[in-house]
Amino acid sequence: MRRADRLLDLVARLKTKPLTRAHDLAEAMETSVRTIYRDIAALQAHGLPIEGQPGVGYMLRGEITLPPLVFNHDQLEALALGLAYVERVGDPDLAMAAREARAKVDAAWVGQPTPPPSKRRLRAWQPSELRAPAFASLLRAALRARTMVTFAYRDAQQALTQRCVRPLALTVFSNGWLLISWCPDRADFRVFRLDRMKDVAFANANFADEPGRDLEAYLIQLVRTDGSALLGSETDVSA
Repeated sequence: MRRADRLLDLVARLKTKPLTRAHDLAEAMETSVRTIYRDIAALQAHGLPIEGQPGVGYMLRGEITLPPLVFNHDQLEALALGLAYVERVGDPDLAMAAREARAKVDAAWVGQPTPPPSKRRLRAWQPSELRAPAFASLLRAALRARTMVTFAYRDAQQALTQRCVRPLALTVFSNGWLLISWCPDRADFRVFRLDRMKDVAFANANFADEPGRDLEAYLIQLVRTDGSALLGSETDVSA
């Protein structure tokens, strides 16, 4: 890692905690404690309000403004490929946002002309039937607002049920989109295929995360069950 990148990373890490030990910073940044001491001294010499001492820890006093983000070649390619994938799999609003963001990434290639689509070497593709439906933008809005949603759901046996859940996350993979949720009626996590949902709407009821009923608890369950919890208790999700 270049020293300039390491200094930016160090400042970002100091901003996340009120007090951080040099040993912890060195371990997280995969460098030596001596290097951390030198970098902190360099930042202090440039006027950054960093206080602390060896053996105790360091803290950042006050707000500072970091310079604009600078990406290296691999980082720009990672962003471009990720945005190309979002453009192929996202709902119309998300796909448009990805196209706009990718234009900004293209503009970050200092000293190089913006490549036209025909010259982009990293590409993504997804069958149209596996792209996110238009109502996925409503689900994304519900996730941000912490709003419950209602919808009709058709299972593998073609049975249609009405559901009202707390949306926790959206997952996209090669076979389509899933909604991870907490279902108050079942008092358990439920995972739904978006291609089986219809009539999706806000439920006009907000919610707050509760221990054991949030995304963190779901992910812990996912690890404990070696990934099989991805399907939740809705046995038809993978059909």
